[in-house]
Amino acid sequence: MRWGFFGRLVGYSTVSAGTVVVTQAVLVVAYAVLGWPAVAANVVAVCVAAGPAYYANRRWVWSRTDRHSLTGEILPFWAYSLAGLGISSLLVALADRWWQSTVAVSAANLIGFGVLWAGKFILLDRVLFARPEVPAGGRPDARRAADAPEA
Repeated sequence: MRWGFFGRLVGYSTVSAGTVVVTQAVLVVAYAVLGWPAVAANVVAVCVAAGPAYYANRRWVWSRTDRHSLTGEILPFWAYSLAGLGISSLLVALADRWWQSTVAVSAANLIGFGVLWAGKFILLDRVLFARPEVPAGGRPDARRAADAPEA
């Protein structure tokens, strides 16, 4: 199913909400229950949620079922995720240092990824999972076939 822009935005938001639930659950368990250091708990939480987020966005939101591209999709997705991890880890470390509170650590994680949320949608929509424009003939290669000389 191909969604329009608004549908993709809603789908991306839904996947993001699920990712937040998974990330926060792992973060709270690791930090508050298991007593891990805040940054270590944050790193594990982000890594646990990033893989399913990639697949859900690619398959469900952008309806991509073709081969995965390591350099065109996977590495840029993880690079952006690592940027979020870096920002959220810095904020988590500061929150833990200043407040030593599970609520503050969770909020710091959310703020770190919230800052990059819109940019990630644009990256996924316009670059990583973008599809070539389909010409009037209905097939992406119809333009090439129409321009080819007849035999």
